[in-house]
Amino acid sequence: MANENIPLLQQYEKEYSEDPEFIAQGLALKVTEEMLQCLDEKGVSQTELADQMEVSRAHISHILRAKPNMTLLTIAKIAVALKVKPDVCLDTEPWRIPSGLSLTVNNGATLSSENVAANAADIEPNLEAITA
Repeated sequence: MANENIPLLQQYEKEYSEDPEFIAQGLALKVTEEMLQCLDEKGVSQTELADQMEVSRAHISHILRAKPNMTLLTIAKIAVALKVKPDVCLDTEPWRIPSGLSLTVNNGATLSSENVAANAADIEPNLEAITA
């Protein structure tokens, strides 16, 4: 993996941009953030959402933990309950760390779309310690 000409964080960004598990976690976080924003904007509580979806409040809590195995059916049920249009697409642009998503590594450094290029030379994270 090491390439002397490419800063370490850029190498990690490239490696993770091709990791389906990392991408799935980012997508799950995105859906969860949008769900929370929609609940807030509509003034709907998690209990009310559970009632609309005909599921338990505990199930809503499970969804909000942003597990990367959220199904399209679950996303559709959330959209119907919140009266919003769901959208799933495969963009033709290369995948990048989504804006606002960051990873904290064991030395306290943060890997994000905003700082990869700026801080790449200053941060040397341990690959095993990177968490979403």
